[in-house]
Amino acid sequence: MNGEGIGKVDGKTYFIPNALIGEDVEFEVDQDRQNYAFATLTNINSFSKERVTPPCPYFYECGGCNLQHMKYSHQLYFKSLLVKKTLKKIADIDLDVLPTQPSRQFKYRNKSSFNVDNKNLGFYIKGSNDIVSIEYCMLMNDDINKVFSIFKDYLHSLDEDKSCLIKHLVVRAIAHQILVGLIIKSDFDCSAFYTLLENNFSKIGLYKIINNRRDSVVLSGKTIHVSGIKEIVINNFNLTYSVDLLGFHQTNIEIQDIIYQKVLDLIKPNSVVVNGFSGEGLLSGILASKAKHVYGIEISSASHKSAEKLKRDNNIDNLTNILGDFFVKIDPLLTSVDTLILDPSKKGCGKEIMNKIIGVKNIVYISCNPIALAKDLRYLTKYYIIDYIEPYDMFPNTNSVETLVHLKLKKEK
Repeated sequence: MNGEGIGKVDGKTYFIPNALIGEDVEFEVDQDRQNYAFATLTNINSFSKERVTPPCPYFYECGGCNLQHMKYSHQLYFKSLLVKKTLKKIADIDLDVLPTQPSRQFKYRNKSSFNVDNKNLGFYIKGSNDIVSIEYCMLMNDDINKVFSIFKDYLHSLDEDKSCLIKHLVVRAIAHQILVGLIIKSDFDCSAFYTLLENNFSKIGLYKIINNRRDSVVLSGKTIHVSGIKEIVINNFNLTYSVDLLGFHQTNIEIQDIIYQKVLDLIKPNSVVVNGFSGEGLLSGILASKAKHVYGIEISSASHKSAEKLKRDNNIDNLTNILGDFFVKIDPLLTSVDTLILDPSKKGCGKEIMNKIIGVKNIVYISCNPIALAKDLRYLTKYYIIDYIEPYDMFPNTNSVETLVHLKLKKEK
């Protein structure tokens, strides 16, 4: 499930990260349970033909990637198989799954959050809160890595009383427009850092966020704009919209666009569409170019505000953005909608909402969690034909997979 090797010895199952199917390996047990155990790979006696040397020098320490030791073509195969097996195991859905749509294997990410511990800068070591210090990340685009390098020099120039105040560096870089956030425990003057950034980039903005939380939440607290641009302006699908540092935006725009184009292709002209969990309104705006009317439902007030701005800036008159909980706001729309787009969180939608939406003619479900997807789909298979299932490699070199499923109503509830 997580891309680790799975082996059995005397009937007991062992989960061994970095081992591949068909390999003869040696391992040491880390956590022993009654019927299974987690282990560490110590030696490979025979190698899989799908194994490659990870190009990233930090792979075996860093917790960011877990599939770089696997040929990219096999990563794609693995993800399609993962979706197929999960649907069969959980929902007894035994259907063909299309090949996983590929992405650029590296430099695909347009946003990252780096961890800071005094002078150490990088990502957490696998299974630890300790940081592996890095010089660059192969998944990030060039602008992010350049900001990272500039910040690393800046960090090492600070006195310890200042460097120890910094918790994270957050960077979003799209179309050579860059927003940088310093997440700090208490306020201090970081104008020198902005000067370094301004000397290297033409469109750059710096924020500092005062965050005293002790949990893993990064983008929380008082936000102060230091200088430079405040948002990134994007032109896509004949729409102009803006993205700030805090708002949600897909980190792999290439795959996002392929998915959104597919969703657009799946709706009929003059249809009435509800876009559930609609975020900052990009997909809603795209769908409005074809649909009779689109209703976008989003619970985040900040995202709703961005969706309203997108609507105004692009003069869209057949789009209604609704602020509120999708599970509640969908009720009065069910009698008039013919197409429903679902793109929920990792938790999925759940039994109550899946039973509630039965009767909508067309459902497009976008999922980032095959397990939650399978649990939700099992409530619909009696009433719907699954037209097709297609995975997308939103996050290459990781075990994450995005999946799009199209369902057509076959009879009334």
